[in-house]
Amino acid sequence: MTTNPATNETGFSGDLLDNRPKNFIRSIKHQLHLYLDMTPVDPPTLPEAFIKLIPIPSWPLASIIVGLILYLGFVGLAYLDGFAAEFHLWWHILIFPVITVYFLLIQPIIRRLMTQAIDTYRSLVPYNDRFKRLETEAYSLNRRREWLVFTFGAIIGWVFMENPLPSTYVSAFLYNYVGEGMAFGLAAWHIYAAIVRTRLLSIMHDQVQSLNVFEQSVPYRPIIRWSIGVTICLMGCLVVSYFFIPKEILFSPTVVSIYAIFTISVVLIFVFSKVPTSMITQLRVVRAFILFVIVAIVGTVGYNRLEEWSLAESFYATIITMTTIGYGDFSPSSTEGRIFTIVLSLFAIGIGGYAVTSVASFVIEGNFHRFIQGKRVDNQIVRLKDHYIVCGSGRMGKQISLELYKTQIPFVVIEQSPTVLEELLREMDIPYVQGDATQDEALLLAGIERAKGLVAALSEDKNNVFIVLSARHISSNVHIISRVSQEKNRRKMIKAGANVVISPEEVSGRRMVAEMINSEVVTLLDEMLRAERQTGQTLRLEELHVNEIKAPSLVELLDAGKLHIYDIGERSDLMVVAIERCQRAKGEDRYIYSPRGATKLQRGDILIVISTPEQQVKLNHEVLSQNIFEIWTSKLLG
Repeated sequence: MTTNPATNETGFSGDLLDNRPKNFIRSIKHQLHLYLDMTPVDPPTLPEAFIKLIPIPSWPLASIIVGLILYLGFVGLAYLDGFAAEFHLWWHILIFPVITVYFLLIQPIIRRLMTQAIDTYRSLVPYNDRFKRLETEAYSLNRRREWLVFTFGAIIGWVFMENPLPSTYVSAFLYNYVGEGMAFGLAAWHIYAAIVRTRLLSIMHDQVQSLNVFEQSVPYRPIIRWSIGVTICLMGCLVVSYFFIPKEILFSPTVVSIYAIFTISVVLIFVFSKVPTSMITQLRVVRAFILFVIVAIVGTVGYNRLEEWSLAESFYATIITMTTIGYGDFSPSSTEGRIFTIVLSLFAIGIGGYAVTSVASFVIEGNFHRFIQGKRVDNQIVRLKDHYIVCGSGRMGKQISLELYKTQIPFVVIEQSPTVLEELLREMDIPYVQGDATQDEALLLAGIERAKGLVAALSEDKNNVFIVLSARHISSNVHIISRVSQEKNRRKMIKAGANVVISPEEVSGRRMVAEMINSEVVTLLDEMLRAERQTGQTLRLEELHVNEIKAPSLVELLDAGKLHIYDIGERSDLMVVAIERCQRAKGEDRYIYSPRGATKLQRGDILIVISTPEQQVKLNHEVLSQNIFEIWTSKLLG
C-alpha cells in the first residue's frame, strides 16, 4: 500500500499490480503440484517402480521422458535401418508414446482422489488395524497380480491390434510390439487398479460404518466422487487417441472393438462401488442403458467382421436378436458367425429384456416423474434465500411444515423415508431433500448456508444433537430450534448450538392447564390466530424489527427520535400488541404491553404485531423496503 502526501489517499502500488500475473501463475503451479505430486509409498506400485528407474524427482517430467524415449528411440532406429526414407506419417506414430505418457500422468491424479476418499473415512473412526491394512493394500496393490494384468493387456494389444507399421524393418517391429505392449499393458493395469481400489474403498465404508460409535450413516460421496473421477481419467484416453488415429481406420471394426472393450472394462468400476439407496432406481436405468449399448456395439462389430455385413445391417441384426424379433431376413452363413450368434443370444436377450423392464418400471412406477420433480425442486432450493429448514416430517415435523405452508413462508423439508415424504407431498407442494438430516450433504443441499432458521424435529435426541452440531458448524448465523424428548438433554442441545429448545410434552402440558383454567382466553386466541375458518383471513403473530425499517422518511424520524407506532400503523394497518425494548434504562420493563399509538420507538426495538398476509405484504413494501419515489422526493427536498 502507498499513500499520496498531496491527497492523503491510499492506493495499491504499481509493483503489486504488476505481480498479479505472477501470483496467478504461482497459484496455478501450486495446484498442479498438489495434483501431480507423487508421495512415495512402500512398496510402490508397478508404474511407480518403473518411474523410479529414471533419476528425476518430478513425476510429470519423468513421464514425458518415457514417451520421448519411446518416440526418439524409434526415430533413431528408423534412420539407421532405412525405414525413415519410406515412411512419412510421423504424426500418427505418436499415438503409443502419447497414450503411455497419458496413463503415467493420470496416476498422481487418481492417487489424490483415492487419498481424499481414504482420509474422509479415516477421520470418522479411531485407529484400527484392519482399516490400516486396507489402506496399505489400496496404495501398494499386489505386485504379482500387477505383472499378470500388465502382461495380459500387452498380449491383448499384440493379438487384436493390427500393426500400424509393416514389420519388415527392425525399427517398425520394435515400435509395434514395445508401443502396443506399453499402451495396452498400462491400460489393463489402470482398469485393474481402479476395480481393486473401488472394492477396497467399499470395504472401508462398511468397516467405518460398523465402527461408528454414534451409529450414524457413513457418506457415500467419497466413493461416488472417486468412481466418477477415475472413469473420467480413463475415458480421457479415448479422447486423446482420437487425434492420432488415421481417419480412414477410425471406424474400422478393430478400432471400434477396442474402444468398446475398453469402455466395458471401465464400466466395471461402478459394479464394485456403493451407492445410496435413494439412487438405486436411477442407477438401475443407467446401468441397463449402458449394458444395452455395450452389447449392441459388440454385436454390431462382431457381425461386421465375421459376416462382412455393413454396419447398418450388423446393427439391425443385433437389435432384432436382442429383442427376440428375428424376422429371418438376416442369418449368419459362416460357422464363426453362428457360434457368435449363439453366444450373443445367451447374453443379449437377457440384457435386452432387463433394459426394457427397467425403463418401463422406471416410468410406470412414477420414478421418472419423481426424477423430473426432483430436478425442479433442486432449482427451487437454489433460488431460496432467508428460508427455513425443517428436519424430519413425522407427526411434529408435518405439523410444522403445515403451519409454514399456510403462512406462505419459504421452507425446505429434509426427510429420509420416501414413504413419509410421499405422504407429506400429497398434502402440499413444497421443496424437499430426501436424505439423512444428520449429514452435512443433506443440509447443504437444503441451502443451510443461505437459510434464516432451522428446526430439528426428529424423534430421537441424539439425532437432533447431530443436526444442531452440523448446522451450527456450517452456519454460525442460522437460528436453530430443536426438539427435545428428555429434559436432561436440554443443556446438551444448547451447548451444541441450539438457540431455542422445546419439549413437546412441556408445551402440551402448559396448553392443557391453560385450557382448564383459562379456556375462554385460549379459545379466543386460537380463533383469532385461525380466523380464516370464519372470515377467510389468516391472522398471525409476527415480529417487526425496528432496525429493519428501510423507508427513508421513517428512518429519518427514527434517527431523530420522533418515530411513533402510529407512523407504522398508517402505512401497514398492523395491530401492535407489545414492544420488546432491548435498550432500556435501569428498572425499565423489558416488554411494553398494549402500547399506545404515540409511543416512541428506538433502534433495537422489536414489535410484536398481529397481521394478515395482505398486511404483511404491505409492511414489506411500505416499511421494510425503499420506495424509489420516496427516495427521490426526500433527496429533492433535502
